[in-house]
Amino acid sequence: MTDEKRYYTIREVAEMFSFDISKVRYWTDNFPTLKNKVKRNRGGDRMYTKEDIRQLEIIYQLVEERGYTLKGARKYLENKEFKQENNSALVDSLLELRKFLVDLKAELEKKTPKGKLPEPETPEEETDNSRNTLRWVRQMK
Repeated sequence: MTDEKRYYTIREVAEMFSFDISKVRYWTDNFPTLKNKVKRNRGGDRMYTKEDIRQLEIIYQLVEERGYTLKGARKYLENKEFKQENNSALVDSLLELRKFLVDLKAELEKKTPKGKLPEPETPEEETDNSRNTLRWVRQMK
């Protein structure tokens, strides 16, 4: 059984960062990534999840360590979220490319003696080998 909690109080979060509760409250109210996500208990107290705390860590790094203004940090986080949404297509294409390269390596190892490609003797031969490999890859498609 783990000792980790699901929710943390504002006091616990402030202690994690070693600053006042008012700063945590202020950041929570002024950063859209937190404002609509932080839950409240029946007593109205803010309750933070691990994801909320991670957002606060990012804000802390931007504002306290890297010297961003609050407005600059807000803008940075908004752009970062936009980029993350667009990066999913990039990640998918990179995974496809990786699979292709792994398959290509396996094919090359099957078709070459002892699983090794011959070493080029001159730079010109190396260029020719690269061109031949590219031709071979295009033919496999």
